Amino acid sequence: MTETTPESMRRRLAGSEHLGDPLADAVIHEFDNDPRLDRALIDRGIRHGLASLPGCPPALGALLWAAEAASSSADAIRAMHGAEAWLTIPAFWLTVALGPGSLAHTYSSPPIAKVLMNTRNLQERTARRLAETATWSHQIVRPGGLAPGAPGYVHTLQVRLLHARVRAATLRAGTPQNGRMPISQLDLLRTWLDFTAVPFNALQRLGLGFQEADIADLYALWQGIAHLLGVEPAYYHDIECQADALALLAAIDDVLPPPDENSRALTASMLEATAHLLRPKLHMPADVAVGLMRAFCRHIHGDEAADALGVETTWTTALLPGLVDANRYRRNREASCEDVRRHRIETTLKEFDAADHAIAGETTYQANVRDPSPRSLPVTAQGVCEASCA
Repeated sequence: MTETTPESMRRRLAGSEHLGDPLADAVIHEFDNDPRLDRALIDRGIRHGLASLPGCPPALGALLWAAEAASSSADAIRAMHGAEAWLTIPAFWLTVALGPGSLAHTYSSPPIAKVLMNTRNLQERTARRLAETATWSHQIVRPGGLAPGAPGYVHTLQVRLLHARVRAATLRAGTPQNGRMPISQLDLLRTWLDFTAVPFNALQRLGLGFQEADIADLYALWQGIAHLLGVEPAYYHDIECQADALALLAAIDDVLPPPDENSRALTASMLEATAHLLRPKLHMPADVAVGLMRAFCRHIHGDEAADALGVETTWTTALLPGLVDANRYRRNREASCEDVRRHRIETTLKEFDAADHAIAGETTYQANVRDPSPRSLPVTAQGVCEASCA
């Protein structure tokens, strides 16, 4: 059993704010310091494996070897069950769990918010970045998505190298971090919890909760994702239930300062972008859709956290009980009929397909691997279909 006292959690996290991702950081350093290296090797190795790169540069080889070994040894059956459990949720509600749920909590961390604001990408191109995050989240839960060379595996290693580039560029620019490593292990772990503990809790509050066995399988899935993202296993390897995950998240939040102006600016932009993306499904005026996203955020995180993030109270809160009751009814119906459940999984995958096809061009993390130079921060493209997450 995981020891979850505040003191044990503090011991677990000790020093994590000063650590980066040595394997991914070494790849950025390797290619930055040797202009003779072909940048195409990075994408080729991620997509086709270490065996496809005779004479592979050492740092890239170490990253690929570790990623492939972990993917091959993962508990594929439990991960598959976890992915199926996630796919029983309609894409609309997964987007609510991702935006007003996960990202609102991510932005409440001033260190993370500062790095994101420094890139200017999330504030100036919020809708695009939200859609790109959703695209990654879609790939990792597709059947077989985390096998070496599969889309979820490829996208996750691309995201990892984007983190490494931002970390290196921030350090090179000398941007003050108050003694912390930008996108540190603490930040990576907190973000991992923002895609597990936070949305699992959000969906429960929205009437779309999971059975205990499903939660265990979801954590098995996300342990594999954590390894591919470069989170040190010591921080997450024994986290298999909500109680342990929430205790760890509380310990992290306890050592962070309260949300600041960056946190509030990012949250406001994200809620507006989520409303814009979901509005075709909502069939309501833009201002009402934004109000509903604010209501979701307050319902998921509570009034105190929402106040700290500058999320306004709105009359649309009155709509939530009916929406939650309808979700509970549908959820119970799916649980009692396997055919209905399978149909829901197939429908969610089709919704993912539609959303992913609506994004114009490459995502930021896909474009990054062609030239992950730390001499500049990555720039997010513009352009995303209005209905891409609906």
